[in-house]
Amino acid sequence: MPPRDDDLFKGAADYYELGRLPYAAQLPEVLAKELGLGPESVVADIGCGPGLLAVALAPFCGRVLGVDPDPDMLARGRRRDPSLTWLRARAEDLAFEPGELDAVVFGRSFHWTDRALMSGRLRTFVRPGGHLVLVSEMHRPGRIPPQVKELIAEFLGEYRVPRLGDEEEIIAAAGWQGPKRLTMRTAGTLTRDPETRIAEVYSMSSSTRHRFGTRLPEFDRRLRELLSEPEVIPFPATLARIWTNP
Repeated sequence: MPPRDDDLFKGAADYYELGRLPYAAQLPEVLAKELGLGPESVVADIGCGPGLLAVALAPFCGRVLGVDPDPDMLARGRRRDPSLTWLRARAEDLAFEPGELDAVVFGRSFHWTDRALMSGRLRTFVRPGGHLVLVSEMHRPGRIPPQVKELIAEFLGEYRVPRLGDEEEIIAAAGWQGPKRLTMRTAGTLTRDPETRIAEVYSMSSSTRHRFGTRLPEFDRRLRELLSEPEVIPFPATLARIWTNP
């Protein structure tokens, strides 16, 4: 289980939407079809951040809950769509009624939870025949460059990353069926200017601005030197993995 850190993304809300790689535009419609969403459907977006997935799925559902422990992330989501339910909570502290949810979605967030605990609890919260969905980039051409990781490590110690790669085994052990993999691709390239690249660094839990303390001005100056040029990358593919609650 990742260590509890209630300030994990403190200050990242100001940079998240600009800095993170976008999902494929067709993702909400594809998920709505695959999950069989409709006017009565209840969906929880857990670790919702500023609500990008929650707001995108709302037109296809009866009710969407955006859940995140960071109040600034939730405030941004609430400004984007005040009609949704925004709940400040850690995933492990949630308590839905049995079968209350038709689907649970994690957009780049499942790895920050106690995955074994959540995989089991969600079997209860999601109705039989409902779904668990993990959404991520299929490949990450715009992620943090090695020289930036070295800079972060110089200021903060070892570059911190969550454990990835074994979530499918953990979810299977809890009794979920799947996953079904859906890859959504967008033709063309994505141009990321220096401010976007810098925002990506500050949107990451390993390098939120408050972690640098009084050394932030020095770090920021050197970061801007490293990321002073725009980059052009292939538009990132989006991967959705869908499990069914038997």
